Amino acid sequence: MRFIKDTEKEQLKRLVKACMLEISKLKMDLKKCREHNNNVPDVQQSNSEIEINSDRVEELEISLKEKDKTILELKQSLKNQDNRINDLEEIKTYFEALTAKPKRDLTSFQSQVYMLLPSEKANTEKMHNIIKKIGFKELSIDNMFHILRNLERKGYFSSERVNDVIIWKKIEK
Repeated sequence: MRFIKDTEKEQLKRLVKACMLEISKLKMDLKKCREHNNNVPDVQQSNSEIEINSDRVEELEISLKEKDKTILELKQSLKNQDNRINDLEEIKTYFEALTAKPKRDLTSFQSQVYMLLPSEKANTEKMHNIIKKIGFKELSIDNMFHILRNLERKGYFSSERVNDVIIWKKIEK
């Protein structure tokens, strides 16, 4: 049998030491894993918690859909209220025009018609329709034409003829 040289012996000792050190490290890692495993909840418990959380998520999604539906209903209600406010503002404008003190050289009726008509250009028929919509249902288109002529004569309207149609323009005073 052959004897191992001292250098080979030394190398073998170092190798054995390194292996022992590695085994020691692995034992420590195994111990840490066991401790960690003892601290981690059971897989069944985790699955149970996941199921509970899934149920809660579904409940929250249903609740969110209901809240979205309520928000849409409230938005529609707000839109309806805004429309109603706009209608009331229009009525207020008409009321103020109808109850305002008459212009200096106009009759009360002429002043009301002047205050109610818009500033944009329009023909007699359109002006008549605006006044009828507001509430002067008995006013004929001929009477409307005469009222506009009188207002023009007093400097409150101007007119121009375009293709056999008279176009009226309110003059702000």
